[in-house]
Amino acid sequence: MNNVKPVNQDEKLLINLGTFKVCPSCILFIRGEGNYSNIFLNDGRKVLSCRTLKFYETLLQGYGFIRPSKSALVNPKSISSVDLKHDKVIKLTNDMNISISRRQVRPLRDFMTAQALIVAS
Repeated sequence: MNNVKPVNQDEKLLINLGTFKVCPSCILFIRGEGNYSNIFLNDGRKVLSCRTLKFYETLLQGYGFIRPSKSALVNPKSISSVDLKHDKVIKLTNDMNISISRRQVRPLRDFMTAQALIVAS
């Protein structure tokens, strides 16, 4: 069985991904594709799940995951920079870019300000 060990042993939630379980801090982001979701992990693996992005949004709500667009759910701990002015993208620690929808720019700016995260200009 392939298990991803939790970074923080105090975390109670382990998400069942079929053949293994993963803690929320191990997730970089989740990309929704119809009724399926691709879960990108911090060790470079990508796991396909038969659950919708809405399911994971509800499940991970208490862990601060943000929804910058209709097709993505991002772990704020995996954000390296955010550009809300020009490109409207979130750059992750693994150098991937997640688009920010135009309707989510203002709520995301408010969230970043409240969380004191760095916003690139």
